[in-house]
This record gives sequence, structure tokens and C-alpha cells, in this order.
Amino acid sequence: MHDSVERDTLLLGDEAALYADAAYSSQATRDKLAKFGIADRVQRKGYRAHPLSEADKTRNAEIAVTRSGGERPFATYKSRYGLGRTRLMGLAKNLILFGLAAVAHNIQKGAKFLLLFGLKELAPTG
Repeated sequence: MHDSVERDTLLLGDEAALYADAAYSSQATRDKLAKFGIADRVQRKGYRAHPLSEADKTRNAEIAVTRSGGERPFATYKSRYGLGRTRLMGLAKNLILFGLAAVAHNIQKGAKFLLLFGLKELAPTG
């Protein structure tokens, strides 16, 4: 099932904005966001005989800057950890596998941060 089908269950109503790809682009989504007072940052998509306007292309590019930060870990899971598809049978096994990938990704990010910025001198406490 595509995640756009689950749009209503993903929205809690207390979000400031919804940043989403063009799969969520519909009048129903825009109406739902307006009803809850959530800023619409859903990328627009073109339709047959109705291509995207230049304003929509510019809007999509501006939204993509913010969305890329949220999409980057998933790209890493797919490209570096081979998780483009599930490899195991059962939800629990796959949750563990993806959880381990998230741990590995965070360790890698932490190591890179320490390499670039190091730690401040730690003062003894107590």
C-alpha cells in the first residue's frame, strides 16, 4: 500500500507544516491541511495537458531543500545498507534490521562529527 493512502492517519492535527512529495498532491490533501491550519508544503505535480507552471516549479525547488534532509537517511539505507527492498519475512525481523541500519547511520554521523569538530575539553564534575 502506498503511504499516500495513509495520509489521514499520519496527520495528527498539531503539525505546523506538511512537507511531502507529489504523491500527496491532491485537492483532498490541500482541503485537509486548510481544515487543520497546517501549512501546505506538498510538492505540486503536473498532469497530462496541464504541465507545471514556472511558479510551481520554483515552489517545488524551495520545498525540496527542506525535504532533502528528511529523505537523505532513507537514501543511505537503500544505497549503503541494501535496504531498497525488505529481505526478511515478518515485520519484527524487518523492524530490527531497519533499526540496526538507523543505529549504524547515527554512529557514522557521530564519528564524522567528531572527526570534523572534535570534543571540547571535558571538565571534571563533582
